[in-house]
Amino acid sequence: MYDTSGDHDVQLWQKLKNGDTVAFQQIYEMHINSLSLYCRRFTKDLSLIEDTLHDVFVQLWTRRESLGMTNSIVKYLTVTVRREMVRRVQKGYQTTGFETMENQNVGFTFSPEESIVFRELDEERSKKLEKAMNILSDRQKEALYLRYFENMSYEEICETMDIHYQSVRNLISKGIIEMRKFLECFLWLAFYHLF
Repeated sequence: MYDTSGDHDVQLWQKLKNGDTVAFQQIYEMHINSLSLYCRRFTKDLSLIEDTLHDVFVQLWTRRESLGMTNSIVKYLTVTVRREMVRRVQKGYQTTGFETMENQNVGFTFSPEESIVFRELDEERSKKLEKAMNILSDRQKEALYLRYFENMSYEEICETMDIHYQSVRNLISKGIIEMRKFLECFLWLAFYHLF
């Protein structure tokens, strides 16, 4: 298991900037799976995802000396990947279910099979939670994913989604409220059908 604290990220990033291939490999191994899952929220086009992630990591290595400092590698990579996908889609890459992402809904979906949180829930609760998530807007889903699955701060989500702090707070709080209402209604209906 990797240490993902801010101090560790700063040290690891500095090693990358200095040309340490082990640090580069460690960054890649720490983040490639979660970045791939994040990209799958937007598109099912695996070749676009693979090409984008490949190019982002190649650029990370080739431009390492000119990189600014960061205390959150996951935030830096998520922002970079998101921006690169936006750029590619706007240039006309053919994808399925992935339109322009700039400040609008982006087809963000949750897959319970790919999520550790969903896997830890029993099957019935997982299905209920998945249904609750599917009533949310794509932007709410993305904000909740970044907050609770990627453990990003509100500030990091602002930068990743390119929206204001209050917008992030609104998306998350309204998403939670909508899910809670849906789950309460679902439980009431289930109780009603018992009689």
